[in-house]
Amino acid sequence: MSITLAHEIIEELEHHGFEAYIVGGVVRDRLLGRQIGDIDIATSAMPDEVQRIFPKTIPVGIEHGTVIVRHGKQSFEVTTFRSEGLYEDFRRPTEVQFHQSIEADLSRRDYTINALALNRDGSIIDPFGGQDDIEHKRLKAVGLPAERFKEDPLRMMRGIRFVSILGFGFEEETYSALVENAYLLEKISIERIRDEFEKMLYGEYCEHALGLLENSKVKQHLPGGPFDLQINLCQYRWDRLTSTEERWAAFLIRIGIEDAYEWLRAWKLPNQVKAKTVLIVSLIQGLVDCASRLTIYKYGLDVVKAVLRVKRFLGEELELEEEKLEALHAQLPIKNRSELAMDGNDLQRFLKRRPGPWIAEYIEQIERGVIEGKIDNNPSGIKEWIEEWQQPQEKD
Repeated sequence: MSITLAHEIIEELEHHGFEAYIVGGVVRDRLLGRQIGDIDIATSAMPDEVQRIFPKTIPVGIEHGTVIVRHGKQSFEVTTFRSEGLYEDFRRPTEVQFHQSIEADLSRRDYTINALALNRDGSIIDPFGGQDDIEHKRLKAVGLPAERFKEDPLRMMRGIRFVSILGFGFEEETYSALVENAYLLEKISIERIRDEFEKMLYGEYCEHALGLLENSKVKQHLPGGPFDLQINLCQYRWDRLTSTEERWAAFLIRIGIEDAYEWLRAWKLPNQVKAKTVLIVSLIQGLVDCASRLTIYKYGLDVVKAVLRVKRFLGEELELEEEKLEALHAQLPIKNRSELAMDGNDLQRFLKRRPGPWIAEYIEQIERGVIEGKIDNNPSGIKEWIEEWQQPQEKD
């Protein structure tokens, strides 16, 4: 996202007599020298005024004061300064009040490091000491921590995610409120918790965050039930894992889950992610030979690479490298069953037999033989093997 384009939106709002600032995580990440993501803008302009000023807008959350402004082929959320009433559903406030004060808007944020606003001239509005907390790598709730967590308990999981991503630690009062209010996570939808947990698994300091889950007892209120996890800050390098499925697989193996499918179902993972994760776990627990040509063929290069990465992450010494796997895959005589030189119809004509379960058995044996280099993948080679394979069966 472009800071320059955001400044152009702010300049236009100011030209019409309104205040406007870049707010939230972008300001934090800029101070930390991190790559920035989506840019949010807070303004004293009301939603209808924002829509009048800019030619391309999308009213995505008018009731909460939010309008998407399209500018320079990018989208920016522009939200009116606001404060919020009671949170009856632990997620959304029962009412939203619009304000003319950026300080009032920042007071509703979760953590001080996110309660920052950036002016177009580069100056920062910081009413809650967020810059000092960033300097000291400290996570501190805005105002009373217990109130912030009771408004939206997911803020506790967000904080743990910040520990993983930023390497920060909780300030004492905020941590105490986290421990005391962790039970409220059971009021939150599993999907929201899962999304924060997955983001946590991508953090450079994920091991620290997992230790926090363990020590704070937050784990007792997560989907799937409590788990035991031995933390090792030195051994486990989460950046060695490249996909969500690998991270879930590594986590499940470490906590000793016997039924990975049922455990992940409790987390409501998408079916595709769940299936691949369970496959990775089962192959590792089944001590599959990753260098086997049959394994690479049957499960695919992507899955076997994932197995290799998770094994290495878990501390297993492996001589096999991904480049070797790629070479073995390239050497496979076929990459899928459709490349066999004979199919079921060919078998029926050659053997003069009617269709039946025997076709699947023959195809499976031929496929395996071709992969292992015991059968030449051409009609004559396959016919020769069939004739030899049938002889002992006929004797039986």
